[in-house]
Amino acid sequence: MNFKIEYINRLKIFITILLLILISAFAYFFQDVFKYFENISIDARSYLSVDGGLFSSKFEPADSDIVIVSINDLTQYEAARSSELNLIKWPWSREVWAKVINFLEKQNPRVLIVDLNFSNYEDLSRNYTSPDMMLADAIGYYNNTVLSTALRTPYNETENYDSSKILENFENPYVPSSDPLNLTIDNPVIAQNISYYSHTPIPNIFTNSTTMAVTNLITGKNKDENIRYSQPVFKLIKGNSEYYIPSIGLAALIKNEKIGRLAENIPVENNILKIGKHRIRINDNGQTLINWHAHGNVYTDIPINSILLSMVRGTKYFEYENQKYPLDFFNDKIVLITQTYINTETHNTPVAKELTDAQIKATIIDNYINDSDITNKYKRSFLKHITPYKGIILTVCFCLSVIFVIVIATNLPLAFFNGVLITLIYIILSILLFCHPKFRIIIDVAMPLYFMISVFLISFILKAHHEIKKKRKIEKIFGNLVSENVLKQLVTKPHRLNLKSSVQKVAVMSCNISNNLQISKDMPPEKYVQLINNMFNEIEKIIFKYNGTINRFVGNSVLVYWGYPIHSRKDSENAVKAAVEIEQKIEEYNLSLNEINFEEYDEQNFEEKHPGKYSFSVKIAINSGEALIGQIGSSNVSDFTVLGETVDAVERIKDICEEFQKTIILTQNTIDLIDENLPVEYLGQVRLKNSTDKIKIFELKLAQDE
Repeated sequence: MNFKIEYINRLKIFITILLLILISAFAYFFQDVFKYFENISIDARSYLSVDGGLFSSKFEPADSDIVIVSINDLTQYEAARSSELNLIKWPWSREVWAKVINFLEKQNPRVLIVDLNFSNYEDLSRNYTSPDMMLADAIGYYNNTVLSTALRTPYNETENYDSSKILENFENPYVPSSDPLNLTIDNPVIAQNISYYSHTPIPNIFTNSTTMAVTNLITGKNKDENIRYSQPVFKLIKGNSEYYIPSIGLAALIKNEKIGRLAENIPVENNILKIGKHRIRINDNGQTLINWHAHGNVYTDIPINSILLSMVRGTKYFEYENQKYPLDFFNDKIVLITQTYINTETHNTPVAKELTDAQIKATIIDNYINDSDITNKYKRSFLKHITPYKGIILTVCFCLSVIFVIVIATNLPLAFFNGVLITLIYIILSILLFCHPKFRIIIDVAMPLYFMISVFLISFILKAHHEIKKKRKIEKIFGNLVSENVLKQLVTKPHRLNLKSSVQKVAVMSCNISNNLQISKDMPPEKYVQLINNMFNEIEKIIFKYNGTINRFVGNSVLVYWGYPIHSRKDSENAVKAAVEIEQKIEEYNLSLNEINFEEYDEQNFEEKHPGKYSFSVKIAINSGEALIGQIGSSNVSDFTVLGETVDAVERIKDICEEFQKTIILTQNTIDLIDENLPVEYLGQVRLKNSTDKIKIFELKLAQDE
């Protein structure tokens, strides 16, 4: 038996370890699947963290000072139809954009960002009346402008490129700015990951007097994944020379803070970019996660046609959504001139399925200017991923918690509830840490939940197997020893029962049936046994009525105890009540014997036989104290029994009952545990074998005795 149990336990351990290995292998080989679901979880949490979402009252809403002037398919179509504008051909001449910039600059914006890509020449003459020079003068005249450029080839995709020949085909080498961004980076991984080769020739006239900025929003093969990040904070351009160039958001921050020359040293320490009172957290790819403000458009988006018509008509206002706004609306605003084309410059973001580049870039500018300001108490911290090492520790801790709460659960429904509760706590924790403006921490959800659910299922199945096994053992041990009500309680709540050998406080009763030996002589054996069994059936009902546990039947005696498997402070009292009721039941049983015609069993013609001369009596001894309870016996035959001095004492007292013809004898230990006063008579003291202790005994005086 022990060998079989040990074999089963080893088999369970082996299967559990094998399952854990298979679960880990699945997670390793299907990392892309988990990454997909992880992105979905980030989308869901981002959706909850916008203005009007969780904790929205604790952080600053979208900056109303950021304004978009947009060019899209509709504005181009309406401009072509307008007789006043007469802008039929696209792209529009740079002279048009020079006039737009001059017009907007007259309204004194705080920063003017020109997010349009002017990659090649329009007028090679490059005289002061050429469109190129007009645009260059417009951009270079003001000290608050940002001009964008696009970068084409990431460094990690240039294995087949000869860097020395990249710029050979261009008349003018790429010169991003007369004041390149001066960075000191303590992480060489960032320096490599942000390196690009430029394929865009830009004449010096567009770059000498203004701040150049990277306009690229989407990088990498998985565009939907990268849109969860802002465009890179800065780039390292590699060609004939190396230049750091800021993103549009960073350039806007620099212009907004009026830092001045970009040559000013800007450190990047521990993945934190530091500019004055601003701190921007970046990852190893030079990117920072976006703090989204809305589920759709949130920044004022004015069509370029409204500005063009105001310019042509010479009005002091522009029309937007059927309302008139004064031109000083742009005063002290951060104005972003950008273009959006359907299907090419709209993206599926965590907060909206189709969000324009204009709204995304405005959000990034908002992040850099407001959320990076350490003096802003309503700022939202930049999102950061928990480190892989800490993520593993957190996952292991929660998995161990799942195991722990299932193991300590008192039943299977509670175990299931506990496991689900720990899982929900992890999910809620991931949401709170993500959404709260003071934390903004991303902890992975997909893979940790996979491991937690796997551990939960394995632990729950093992718990269920253990519970079923224990219930069967309880039914096997106590099925015929306790009442159905007690057995039901044990099976329903097996956690309350300790089946291991232990010392328990019990009340022990020995009940012996004393009978007229003549009955056994006058009746056939099978009839006599039936008669005795009928009496024991009645005694058993009384014992079960008072929640007693039958230990064993020996001859005409039964040994019963209270206090295990169900304990009550009234165990001793229940034992006494059961004894009194048993004695009364025997008296009733004796009356029924008068109806038996024993002459039917007269095989030897006994004389003077008549009904009523046969009767039974009981001798009951009760003692209370500690006893050892456990599985006692050999490896093949064993019983769950009770042992110890308490049991030895009750057996000794039972003999005194027989010797002195006393019906019920109690010990002092039993009387002390009963609240009410019992009608007892002191009989003396009894010394047990091999012991110097003496036990005081009392006879319980029944009503008929009185």
